Amino acid sequence: MRPLRWTAETRAVLDRIRTYPWTLSVYGMNQSRAWRLVEARVRRHIDDAGIVRHERNQYRLCVREMLKSFRTQTGPPLTKEIELIIRKWVNFGQRPALLQELLCICYLRFEQTGYAGPWPRPAPGKKRGPKPRCLPRRSYEKALKKGRILRGRSNTVEVQATKHKAGSALAAEIAGKLRPVLAAHGIPGNRFVSYFAFAQRLGRLSRKYAGRTLAGAASDLVDLYEAKSLDRKLLLAIATTLFGLSDSDLA
Repeated sequence: MRPLRWTAETRAVLDRIRTYPWTLSVYGMNQSRAWRLVEARVRRHIDDAGIVRHERNQYRLCVREMLKSFRTQTGPPLTKEIELIIRKWVNFGQRPALLQELLCICYLRFEQTGYAGPWPRPAPGKKRGPKPRCLPRRSYEKALKKGRILRGRSNTVEVQATKHKAGSALAAEIAGKLRPVLAAHGIPGNRFVSYFAFAQRLGRLSRKYAGRTLAGAASDLVDLYEAKSLDRKLLLAIATTLFGLSDSDLA
């Protein structure tokens, strides 16, 4: 995994989030309100950093992604999520120092709004009440016709159902090839979903790109999933076995 140097300010913010036993008041807040709290400061800081106009929106998108984590996570899971977000956008070519400065700006603004209370803990025991009914399972096409699934503007029900069927077939093919690789490396069944998610994303990249572009995107994807605590050697084995990428391409 490529090294990412954290600034002293970023380490202080992450340590504060990880160890402080109270949640920020932004936790549970809606996205638009959280964005309004930091929008002016974020835009001003991006402009002052001298970012060209056509790249500014990428930094704002990164901030919005961090806001989602602040609204839905707290404590150690929040720090882990933020580290992954910054690493992902650094792989997209953004400045690491500026991304970390934007994180610190957002955190200080949220801290100014106060804390909501200790981390929520689930109540012990099972929930009381009637058990949910087991409804009959609809097909994807029937769910589209009844409006249970959002249909794309440019798609008819039949076209979208056909695309979904083709995608399911591709996913099943990837899963069939992946299982022997995981078994050869002694990976238990409960870790299948994590590696399957990596294989699916790499499969989409292989259908969209080729050559050096695919190699660069695959290398960044390996770094991202290694940061999610997956085994790098196994990720490389999946890339070479399932998609024909060589070790030199992923170096």
